[in-house]
Amino acid sequence: MPTIIVIEPHPLLRLGILQLLSNLSATCSNEGVDYSELRQNGAVPRKCDLVLLAIPSFEDMHEVLSLSEQAYAPKAVLLLSESSDMPATAHSLPPSVAGYVQKNAPPEVLQAAVRLVLAGGTCFPLRLQLADGQAALPALKHFDPVKWPLPANKTDKPVIPASPESEMLGLTPRQYEVLVLLARGYPMKTVGRYLNISVATAKAHTETLYQRLDVHNRNAAVYEAVSRGATLGWPGILSGQTSDIVQG
Repeated sequence: MPTIIVIEPHPLLRLGILQLLSNLSATCSNEGVDYSELRQNGAVPRKCDLVLLAIPSFEDMHEVLSLSEQAYAPKAVLLLSESSDMPATAHSLPPSVAGYVQKNAPPEVLQAAVRLVLAGGTCFPLRLQLADGQAALPALKHFDPVKWPLPANKTDKPVIPASPESEMLGLTPRQYEVLVLLARGYPMKTVGRYLNISVATAKAHTETLYQRLDVHNRNAAVYEAVSRGATLGWPGILSGQTSDIVQG
């Protein structure tokens, strides 16, 4: 049973997040704590699968991250912040940090982010900008769109099993195939090559599936699909149909 710890100082917000998580799956063990409890834990950490960590500020982020890892030794950390952008100063984060979600994001986005991180994926913003509008620093280059396991041999075509999820999402089978490949982080050229279609056709399918899901970019499409119960070819994702979680 996956264990999720919510670290949020505001009681009402903490309670709301726990309620969202309880709606996510009955197989998860959820617990909410305040910052003060981070310093009260013993020398031996309580191990958990995921920590949802509300960061008070980017200046204090590293401190609360360190305390959280010492207290709970999480397999993954999902950061929650008031800000929509992570500044260039937020670098050198531990590898356990697997996602970043703004606190005012829609509930389904947070739920989808939790599903993705528990399944072993990441869910950082599509782009991180510096204050002057330049591209992110090399130290931040690991903040990428959602990444999925690649084939063992990068020249191999990934297997996309036939799935009723295309109908559930209101997509054609081809649009669903495009969405699965986009969710795995492939660029449009690779999507076209794997599906034996032109880049222009792949882009057309992408724009149409965005319209049908009522989104505007790749990450939003993945969030929306997962929030509707789709697994996008990855059975480790929590959904209404499966409670299997990738552990370890």
